[in-house]
Amino acid sequence: MPYVTSLLSVRAADAISEMIQQGRFQPGDKLPGEVDLSEELHVSRTTLREALRILATRGLVEPHRGVGTFVTRSQTIHDDFDLLKIQNTRVNIKDLYEMRLMFEPQAAYYAALRATREELEQIIQYGEKDEEMIIRHDERWNEYEQKFHNSIASATHNQFITSLLPIFNRAIHQGIILAHDAPSVGELSLQDHRLIMMYLKERNAIGAKTAMYLHMLNTMDKFHIDID
Repeated sequence: MPYVTSLLSVRAADAISEMIQQGRFQPGDKLPGEVDLSEELHVSRTTLREALRILATRGLVEPHRGVGTFVTRSQTIHDDFDLLKIQNTRVNIKDLYEMRLMFEPQAAYYAALRATREELEQIIQYGEKDEEMIIRHDERWNEYEQKFHNSIASATHNQFITSLLPIFNRAIHQGIILAHDAPSVGELSLQDHRLIMMYLKERNAIGAKTAMYLHMLNTMDKFHIDID
């Protein structure tokens, strides 16, 4: 029988993945024990084990029987490509959004093909919550904007794309700052996100890729970011 994950385990996996991406756990580090980690995440030990299996399939962690679970040393991809250095360097908004334009449409393509049912439900949930925040003019829409895009990237099950999440977040955060001077950006996100979610629900990879590409172009246009 195929292994079936739960929505809670997917959320727990994403939470641990974020801890790794933020540098709390470094390559080669042993994760906390099941009791401590399950308490921190407010999930059962069974759900935690499911989450760790998800992360293992993504290549983010590696279990060692009788010893514990370790962050894979292949996480040093950050060092190979100087991604951590980029995160701590002044990078202009144009470069950040050009990077998103190159990667995020393809991420949407693979997410449409590879996302589990639970991952797809979570993407839609974040998109709908983001929509709610925008309609209410709640500044927390920044948080759900990041979660929406991060969950799509995570659903590609591609380690390199997930390693770019901190840079995606930096670009999104910079975009939110600019959005204060361009109020129509929120309304634009509503329309674009709905289109992206529609194609993801349909498992239409080409449609999702095209919708994300148009979303990036529309956002760059609103921020007056030229494409040379």
